[in-house]
Amino acid sequence: MQDFDISVERCAGDIVESFTKLNGPGTGTEKTFGETLATLDKFADFQAAIAKSVRTKTFAWLRHRNSLTLVYKLPIELLQSIFHLILFASNGQRRRNFVARLHALRSVSWMWRDLIDWTPSLWTQLSSDDHIEFVSQALQKSQKQNLRLKYDGKLGNGESSPFLEQALVHLDRWEYVVIQEPHGLLVEKYFSSPAPRLKRMVLSTKFGYLRFGPGPPSLLFRGELADLEEFRAVRWRDTDWIGVSCHRLTVLEIEDCFMLDMETLFGIIAENPNLRILRIHFITFRPYTHPPKDYEPIVLSRLTDFTFTNIAEIQFERQVQDIPVMRMLRRLRFPACVSFAIEIGIYGDSDVTPEDFLHLIPRPIEIFTRGGDRLSRPKPPTARVEFWDREFECHTLGSPKSNPKYSMVLRGVERNVGVEWTRRELVEAWTEAKPNLQLQYWVDNNRCKLEHVFYFQDLESVVGLEVMGSSNVERPVGSGLARRLEIPVVSASGSTIGPFLHLQTLRFSYCSVDGKQLLRVVKERFFCITNPSSKGEGEAREANAATGRGLSIIWGEGMKKLPRKITRDILAVPGVKDIKTLKDTHSGPADDHDGSSSISSEESDWYPHYPDSDEGEVEDEHGDDSSEAEIVETDVTP
Repeated sequence: MQDFDISVERCAGDIVESFTKLNGPGTGTEKTFGETLATLDKFADFQAAIAKSVRTKTFAWLRHRNSLTLVYKLPIELLQSIFHLILFASNGQRRRNFVARLHALRSVSWMWRDLIDWTPSLWTQLSSDDHIEFVSQALQKSQKQNLRLKYDGKLGNGESSPFLEQALVHLDRWEYVVIQEPHGLLVEKYFSSPAPRLKRMVLSTKFGYLRFGPGPPSLLFRGELADLEEFRAVRWRDTDWIGVSCHRLTVLEIEDCFMLDMETLFGIIAENPNLRILRIHFITFRPYTHPPKDYEPIVLSRLTDFTFTNIAEIQFERQVQDIPVMRMLRRLRFPACVSFAIEIGIYGDSDVTPEDFLHLIPRPIEIFTRGGDRLSRPKPPTARVEFWDREFECHTLGSPKSNPKYSMVLRGVERNVGVEWTRRELVEAWTEAKPNLQLQYWVDNNRCKLEHVFYFQDLESVVGLEVMGSSNVERPVGSGLARRLEIPVVSASGSTIGPFLHLQTLRFSYCSVDGKQLLRVVKERFFCITNPSSKGEGEAREANAATGRGLSIIWGEGMKKLPRKITRDILAVPGVKDIKTLKDTHSGPADDHDGSSSISSEESDWYPHYPDSDEGEVEDEHGDDSSEAEIVETDVTP
C-alpha cells in the first residue's frame, strides 16, 4: 500500500510540475484575484485533458489485454453464433429479457459492441414492450433484414402507438407479426396495408373479442395473405373466416373460436395441401346447413401434426360433440401424421357409436411406426391411460417434447370400451417392446368400483398405478384396495401373474389406505410375490439397486400423514425405492380448455399464453409435463 501511495504522490507532483512549465514562469506569483482565477481555470482544463487522455490510454491497454484472451481469438462467425444462442430460443424467437441480454453482451468490450452493432440479424425482433429508443435503434441497425414484430395493445386506447408508427415505415420488411390485444381502430390504422414479405402471423386476444370492430382476418393487410406460410389465431372468437384466402400455409392453428363455419374451414384446408401442422381446438361450430353429399377426401400428404380437440357444434339449440369430429375424420386423410390428438363426446341418442369413431382414427402403433420411434429408440413408449366416470383417455408419447405422440379422449362411453381398446391397441398390437402403461383411476364406490382398478393386473407392461377418490365425499373410497394389492394372482398353470408385478410407481389420493396397510402391502409384495423366497433381503436390495428400479410410493392429497416409524419400516423393505409426499396439487379430468398454446413458452415470451390451470403433475421418466406440485422426500430422521 505504501508503494501505491508513493506512486500517486509522484504522479500528482508530475502533473503540477508539467502545468507549471506549460503555464510559464509566472505560475504561483499571481497578484490579483482575476489572474488567480484564470490560472485555476487553466489548471481545471489541464486536469480534464489529463483524465481524458488516461481514459483513452486505459481503453487501449484493456483492448490490447483483451485481445490476448482466447475468446477474442475466436472467428467472427463463431462469436456471432454464440450471440444467437444466447439471445434466441431453439424455435428462433427471442428469449425472455432479450433487451437486457443484448445490452449485457454489448457492454463486455468495444469489440463485442461493434460486432453486435454490425450484425443485423440480432436486431430484427422487436416488441411494443421495448423502449422506443431501442426500437428506433434496432430498426436502423437491422438494415434491410426481415423483421419479426410483436404488438401487445394491452387493451389500451385506439389513438396511436409510437411502436407501430416507427415500424410502419418499414412495412415492406415485415415477415412475422404477432398482434395481441389490439384496439380495432389501431388494426385499421396500422394493419390494413399489404406487407409484401409477410410469411407468419399470430392473432390473439385475451377476452375473445376485439374492441371497436370485429376485424376479420380477411381485412388484415388488405386481405393479401396468399403467400402466408403460418397462420395462428388464438381467442379471436368473433372473427369471420369467410374470405380468408391462403395457398402456401404449412401451419394453421385456430384456438377458441365461436360460431366458425365448418365448410369455410374445409375450404381453407383444401387450398393448402402442403400443411404440416393443423391444430383446431376449443371451437364451437355454427349449425351445419350445407346439403349432405359425398365429398372427395382432402389428402394432406405432408401433415405430421394433427389436433382436433374440445370441439362442439350448435344443433337445434344444443351443442353436440360427435358430429363435427366424425365429419372432420371422414373428410381428411393424413397418411404421414406422427403427432395425433383427438377428443369426442358420444352422449344420449347419438347416431355415432364408439366403434365408428375408433374405426376412423389411426392406431397408436401406426403413429409410432411412421415416426420410426421404435426403430431409433430402444426404450418403449409410455402410455398414460385414465379411467373416469364414462370417460376414457389415452396419452402416448415416445420421449419428452418430441414426436411421435398420440392422444385420445373418449367421453360418454361405457368402461368396457376403453378396457377393450387398451388391451387391443396398447398390448396385443405390439409384438415387440410393448408400451409402458401408467394407469389412473378415479373411484367413487358407485359408478367406478374398486374391481375396475384390477382389470390389467396381469399385464407386465403396467409400470404405474394411481388410484384417486374425491375430496367431496364423506368417507374415503377404495375400502379393500390395500388387501387386493397384497393378494397374489395365479394363472391356470400355477405361475404368479399379479397384481401388477412390474409396478414402479404407486400413488394414492383420497383413499382409505393407512400406514399399517401400506406396510403390509409392500412386505407381502416383496417378500412373497415378486422376490423369490430364496433371495434374502440384502441380496434383493442389491438387485433392485443394480437395475435402478424399485417401487416409488407417492402419498398424495387427502391421505393421512404416515407415522415416522412406519415410514422407516416401509423404506427398509427391499424393493421400495422411496416415498414421496405430494402437496398442493389437483388431479382430475382435463378441463375443457386449459388456455395454453401448443408452442412452448419456457424460453420465449413471443407467443401469447393464457393459462387457466394451476394443476400439478408428477413428472415420470418418459413424460413431458412440467410439475408445479411440490414433491418432497419423506423425512424419516429420528
